[in-house]
Parts: sequence; structure tokens; C-alpha cells
Amino acid sequence: MATRTVALTARVRDAAGNATTSTTTLTVQTPLALGWCPPQSSVASVQAMLARYPRPRSMRLYSGAGAGLEPWSSGVLAQVPADCAVHYSFKDWASATSPAAIRDWLSARPAARRQVVDLVTLDHEPEQQNGDDPTPAAYRQEWQELVAALAGHARRREVWLVPVFTEYYARRTATWWADFGVVSSYAGVDAVGFDIYDAGYERYRTPVERNDFALAQARRVGRPLVVPEWGIKRKPTLDNGAAYDPNGALCAQAMRDNMAHLRAQPDVPYVEWFYRGDCNLDATLTYPSGQTYVRDAERAAFVQLTA
Repeated sequence: MATRTVALTARVRDAAGNATTSTTTLTVQTPLALGWCPPQSSVASVQAMLARYPRPRSMRLYSGAGAGLEPWSSGVLAQVPADCAVHYSFKDWASATSPAAIRDWLSARPAARRQVVDLVTLDHEPEQQNGDDPTPAAYRQEWQELVAALAGHARRREVWLVPVFTEYYARRTATWWADFGVVSSYAGVDAVGFDIYDAGYERYRTPVERNDFALAQARRVGRPLVVPEWGIKRKPTLDNGAAYDPNGALCAQAMRDNMAHLRAQPDVPYVEWFYRGDCNLDATLTYPSGQTYVRDAERAAFVQLTA
């Protein structure tokens, strides 16, 4: 359950013309929005997922390097239901042209979407330092330019600006904060995002173990935590070959426990399951032994969690 404080200001005038202004604050509670990231950020993939899960609360989509900004009126963003928050990330940024482009993009946001707040991320998971990732210094500069570009925009309240990081990298890298994480403290940043998986662990982590670092970083700067990619790969055996979770029952319970924990936090409004690769709950997958399997138990848990 996410909470936020809203200030209400009213100006009242009586029959004699006497006026006064009064302000009060209310605490608003909003249920955590659990959604998904489709197997591909494409029209066909989103449509297939909507047929499978027709009422998503949130959806994570992206444009890769060289693709520019996805238009609202056609393509993948046009598939998102008006009452579903979209977390949209993009890669391209040029100081000379991108500030105007992102302002125009926000101005073109459909009026029908004003019932939800959408989330925007530039350079998702910059720590990967793949060929299309900026250097740490360039990343920090691009985010300064992004928040400045949208400051004062008439429709700025309709979107959150959310830098997104890689939990397992950030947790294990001493220079992460200085290189990348400091962006989350910039004025104009609305929330902090982390992609969270159980990669590199022999067993499933507990909810506290899985989320403590990300929650601490978001609370460090006084902002909500967003999880645009969450996934738990099934672990059929332990490192020594002993059976651990061959049928996915433990993983399904880990999913339920994780969401119960996040829903109990006051500052986690959005989570999306990474419906790809080994976390695709509809795909036929293959264990290291060569045996194929489907994630029936985990899919049932996800259906229950999104009901």
C-alpha cells in the first residue's frame, strides 16, 4: 500500500465579501500496482499479453538505442489501456535536440491518460555499460538535462522521472553511488527504480534480503521505490546437485511472499514482472540437465497476485 500526502487549499468568501484561505493535508493510500514487462516491447507482444492479462495496473515498455521516442498515437504506447500506468524507458539523448523532443512528447500525451501518472526513464540500467550505455559522467549530465527540460512544463505532474538501476550490481559495487546512484538525489527526480532478480544466489532470497538494498537507497533520498523489472528464475537444484525446487512450488511461494512484503511498504507504488526469458511464465523452458518444463506453479501465483 503506497501512501502520499496531498495538500488541499480552499478559498471561501461569505455573503458580506469576507474571504479566507485554508489549507489542510490528507494522507492518500493507493494499492501497489502490479503489472508486467512483455516478452518484447512490440505491438504484437503487448496485444498477446493483454489477451492473457486484460486488466494490467502497470506496464513497462522501452525504446532501444537509435529508436528515439515512441509516439503516443501509434505503435506500442498506443496499445496501453488508458487506466494502466506505463513505465517507458528510452536510450537516445542529444543535448542539442532531446530537451525539445521530450517536451513535445509530453505535450502530445493523450488527454485520456490523465487519470494515471506515467513513469519515464532515460538510460535504464546504465551500470551494464554495454555499447549503448553512456559513461557515468555522461549519464549524470543527461539526467541533469532531462529534469531541466521538463521543469516548468504545464503537464509535468502527469509523469514521474525515475532513474532505474541494477540491484545486484549496485549492491556489490563500491563506486555505484558516485557513478550512477547520485542521480536519484537530483531535484526533479520523482522516484528511484531498481530491477531486482535472484541472480547469483543458490536459494531464493527472503523478501527482506531481496528488497532491503533497493528500499534503503530510495529512502536515502526520500523517494518512492519502483521495481520495473522483477523476476525469480526457478532453481531446481542446489549447487551440489541436490533437489531444491524441481516443480516450482517454492518459487511460487517466494513470489507470493515477495509481493506481500512489498505491499506492506508505504513507499512502493509500482512493480512489474519481467515476463521474458527464464521468467516468461508461459514459455517451455529447459533445465541445465536438458529436461524441459513449464512454470505452471509460478504462473498460477502470478494470476493470483494480479487478480
